[in-house]
Amino acid sequence: MLRLILGQAVGAYLTKTAASGRHSRLVSAILALAATRMGGASKLMGLWGLLAALTGRRDQARPRQDRSI
Repeated sequence: MLRLILGQAVGAYLTKTAASGRHSRLVSAILALAATRMGGASKLMGLWGLLAALTGRRDQARPRQDRSI
C-alpha cells in the first residue's frame, strides 16, 4: 500500500515538473514518460504532462517581470 502511495506522489511530482516549463521539451517529455511508469492515476497525469511538453502548453509558474520602470 505504501508503495502505491509513494508511486503516485512521485508520478505527480514528475508530471508537475514536466509541465512547469523550466526544462527543455526533451527533458519534460522524458519526465512525463517516467511518470506514466508509476501506474494508477499517474499514467493519466503522465500523458497530460507529455502532451503539455510536446505541444508547448506549459504552466507559467514563474511570474513575469514588470519592466515598466
